[in-house]
Amino acid sequence: MSKIYQPIVIEETNNLIEGLKESGFFEDYQIEDLTFTNQHLLDLMTEKFINGQLDSDDELFGEDEFAKLLQELVAGSVLYELKGKGYINSYEDDETEEMFFLTEDGKKFLKNIKPDDDSDGDGKILKDMF
Repeated sequence: MSKIYQPIVIEETNNLIEGLKESGFFEDYQIEDLTFTNQHLLDLMTEKFINGQLDSDDELFGEDEFAKLLQELVAGSVLYELKGKGYINSYEDDETEEMFFLTEDGKKFLKNIKPDDDSDGDGKILKDMF
């Protein structure tokens, strides 16, 4: 079942995504697929709409809240891409939190990596997964 979002929610989500594109955020973190970002922001903006925060003149996010949101977007996008490539999968636990685990392909990939492959800390291991 697909969700139907309010027009103001869609507009605010699109505005935020455009702002992040213009700032180079997605390029900086090599995020190409915006599926997770779009869905996460739509759900967040819906919450803010329900709480009456989209109609106010106040800023939508405080500094700490926005920093946390950006971290969520990076982490969620990486997980989404790894899941799409078949390296990880997930299930919802008893409390409906999504739990991630390595698939057989993910385990094989990690077995082929030497521990010192990322000794310079440049993230090469993750880059190779994508």
